[in-house]
Amino acid sequence: MVRKIAGSMKHERTQTILNWGMGIVSALMISFLIGTIVRAAMFVVPVSDDYWYAGSGVGIHGFLKRIVSASKFTQDAYRHEQGAYFTSFIGSLFNPVAYGGFSAMRIIMEVNAFLVFGAVIFLTGIIIKKAAYVGIHVVLFVILMAVFPLAAYDSFSEVFYWFSGACAYGFPIALGFISIGLFIIYNLNKEVALTGREPLVFSLACGIAAVGASLAITGIVVYFLLCTIIYFAIKRRRLEKDNMLVFITCLAGAAVNILAPGNYAGHGMKNGGAVDVKAGIIYASERYMYVVRWLFSDRNYLVYVISLVVVGYLIYDRIKLCRGAWMAVGVMLFASPLIAAFTPVVGYGMEETTNGCFFITVTAMTAAFDNLALFIGWLMGRTLKGHKKMSVLAVLYAIIFVCFIATPFSPEKYVVVKLNKQLYVGELQKNYVETKKIIDSLSNMKDRDVKVDVPTNPEYIEDFYSFFLLDDPDSRINRDVAKVYGLSSISNIREE
Repeated sequence: MVRKIAGSMKHERTQTILNWGMGIVSALMISFLIGTIVRAAMFVVPVSDDYWYAGSGVGIHGFLKRIVSASKFTQDAYRHEQGAYFTSFIGSLFNPVAYGGFSAMRIIMEVNAFLVFGAVIFLTGIIIKKAAYVGIHVVLFVILMAVFPLAAYDSFSEVFYWFSGACAYGFPIALGFISIGLFIIYNLNKEVALTGREPLVFSLACGIAAVGASLAITGIVVYFLLCTIIYFAIKRRRLEKDNMLVFITCLAGAAVNILAPGNYAGHGMKNGGAVDVKAGIIYASERYMYVVRWLFSDRNYLVYVISLVVVGYLIYDRIKLCRGAWMAVGVMLFASPLIAAFTPVVGYGMEETTNGCFFITVTAMTAAFDNLALFIGWLMGRTLKGHKKMSVLAVLYAIIFVCFIATPFSPEKYVVVKLNKQLYVGELQKNYVETKKIIDSLSNMKDRDVKVDVPTNPEYIEDFYSFFLLDDPDSRINRDVAKVYGLSSISNIREE
């Protein structure tokens, strides 16, 4: 008897050590991933559309006057360029080219990176903590699985290393995730007789802002919100008025964005501006399959999916979700990447997916597969009821190991590894210093025809965005740069 008690205590101590180790390693990995992106964001420079947004604020002084100017710019952009009212407004109001310079750019882009991943952590943490009775080590591991594909597989330079991209994708998707997280909190509070409406109000405010951005985000935020509403509707067997109020309001904001004249006048829609739904469906389906291949063939995402199957298997008896609602929403989530790809091609007439839209599609896809992995693990645990537990885990661990060594995408190919190498040799720092020197010199060349020797494409540095110009002084980007600095014209003499 004493021996059994001693053995049980030893097992508990071992399990506690393993749990602490899992939590610490997960926290360190999350910090490394996010820290790398934040460090790289310190060296972001103005690129392309940053100057278009800045043009509306040149010479405007005083915050209230800047708000008026940004509002006028948003109205003009809505009519002639794009419906993204939130993107246009913050892109003009907080533009570091017009207000604050390189110091403001650094602060804004670091905040953007923190906010995007902070929102992912916030939403994932709420879901897993409220979905199961688990310790912080499990929560941290699931968060790591959510963060990893977004930080390690691609730099997503339009989102993290471009101010205009941060306004179009970064800040809005962060607000969208915060909105959904607060919406979940509000609904869970009602179940324990907490009736404060503050989470609902803030959720609504964040949601309205989020749907006023790139249409990829507009579509995905509204769809994720719908999934959340359906979960609680199935669980409670009724649709609640306050939930529908949030959804309808965000849907109205999305409609304002989608129906903007600028979407069709400024983005080259074919067929005389008519929306080609059939082409949109075909294109979205192609992008869907491309993202699946990219994750599972070109990257080692299967390793992390199986890891989440293990988590689901280990915590199956602690999951407290409404099973019918969970299965329904799980199926719905697999349509979310289609929504993310479909809305931009129909709304903008896009023939190619931008890096920012690709980020949203990957985010939606990983959310669907992460949820599926946990569900499969739960189903295995519920079916086997702990029978031959160690044998099942041994098989799953073996699959993880084989997938890890068999996939050609090795750890040295992770973007965070490459970015750390670039930071170590000073590549990003050097580009920052040289670009700042060139841009600072432009303020002393007013009313002159200026020629510069700079890159001719934004991806001059791998996995990062560089300041670039074209050789044609009448190109849009060259004219925008000339307008901001009061130049007669500017052109690029580089040949490459």
